[in-house]
Amino acid sequence: MSRKSLGSRILTVTFVLLITVFVFGLGYLFGILFSNGGSSNEGVPADLNTLNSVKSLLSQEFLYGEDTTEYSDKLIDDAIRGMVDAQNDPYTVYMSAEELAEFTGSLNANIVGIGVRYSELDSGILVSEVLDFSPAKAAGVQAGDIIIAVDGRGVETFESDELLNSIRGLKGTDVTITVQRGSEKLDITITRDEISTTVSSRVEGKVGILTFNSFSDGSVREMKQHLDKLEKAGVTSLIIDLRDNGGGYVTTLDGVSEFFMKKGDIIMRETDRNGYETIDRCKSGPAYQYDKIVILINNNSASCSEVFTMAMIENCGAITVGDTSYGKGVAQVTRMLKNNGALKYTDLAWKSGNGVSISGTGIKPDYEVRLHEALYMSYLILEEGESYEYDTVSEKLINLQYMLDFLGYKVDRFDGYFSRATSDALKAFQKDAGLTADGILTPALAIRLNSAVTTAWGLHKDIYDLQMHKAMEIAGK
Repeated sequence: MSRKSLGSRILTVTFVLLITVFVFGLGYLFGILFSNGGSSNEGVPADLNTLNSVKSLLSQEFLYGEDTTEYSDKLIDDAIRGMVDAQNDPYTVYMSAEELAEFTGSLNANIVGIGVRYSELDSGILVSEVLDFSPAKAAGVQAGDIIIAVDGRGVETFESDELLNSIRGLKGTDVTITVQRGSEKLDITITRDEISTTVSSRVEGKVGILTFNSFSDGSVREMKQHLDKLEKAGVTSLIIDLRDNGGGYVTTLDGVSEFFMKKGDIIMRETDRNGYETIDRCKSGPAYQYDKIVILINNNSASCSEVFTMAMIENCGAITVGDTSYGKGVAQVTRMLKNNGALKYTDLAWKSGNGVSISGTGIKPDYEVRLHEALYMSYLILEEGESYEYDTVSEKLINLQYMLDFLGYKVDRFDGYFSRATSDALKAFQKDAGLTADGILTPALAIRLNSAVTTAWGLHKDIYDLQMHKAMEIAGK
């Protein structure tokens, strides 16, 4: 049985599932497209002969064309993309071999490293979280540590990607990080290993909080580790945070569902183009039981996240908190092509076990809770030479005003007019950051503001995460 992906194109990430079975018709079509020459092919449909003739003319006679393999391959890629794009389905895409490799990696969550989440500061790399079961945890790295050097080299001398790669390295090799912990400087040697980063957890009293980032390879095994840890801690209620989880493998969806649902419970109903319905049921379970289950969702919770949420609502009485989910009610299959690329196309629509479709509407949470508006906005980016000061107007200043408000500086409006209060708030931010307090927004200052908001959110979610506050209130009752 082929595996299907309910991956989602959220932000810049499209989640795909690779299936190594060729579709005969597509194989035949692209076999023709990859043939050389422009002569007619006996028994080949006229429209495909025409397409092949155009390819030949462009390659051999077109003024700007080239009679090379590279140019011929590009023509094929462009022809395929044209056919696919004309369908106006955002989930149906053609991927070249290079794109396919990139997307394959997006669902392989295992990376080699030390196992920390971090934010970049002027003084170094702030460790915001140390992942459970990671080499960093075993070596004694703590949240709040500031990494100031890697293998004796100060972090300020690295480019961003270079620093990341120096920490990751090869499995089984050692890296020594120097951390500032309060007034102490510590050298900690860590042996790099594979890190699966799709699941993390913590305990708050009798409530277990499980953060689930994607339905990836290894997620079922990883989730079991965390659920076992929570069980040992004696939790009686569970919060599952699916915010920004764009989906992934259906096989992972099935495996995760069996931790909570009963054997025979319906996970989803899938319908193909001919109206044939397939029912996906739990094959075993439940492995864990809780008095209450609360699920956090937002606009970027999509695909498998939505299937799982609906199944948990209908089968386990889960309560939802947050923002309305994305609303992706279709599934895709991915077929390999002869050029080592792939076609991912929509082949099924899905509904919940009770027949509910969320396509285009999403899941409206039981408790709709908004975060601060600054957390919904894109980064504040100014072009080189662009600046704003008192008595100017720009839509970008709306971002500025919400960011300042989020950081605790008093502003009087959120309409993009650079008011006196906005200027005073910006000057206060500059002063606190040790900068010249001139009240002028520049590209460099915009970067500092972006960093400040990201760091504040990462380190102080206990203050800013109103959705989690509500989930804790419900789970703790």
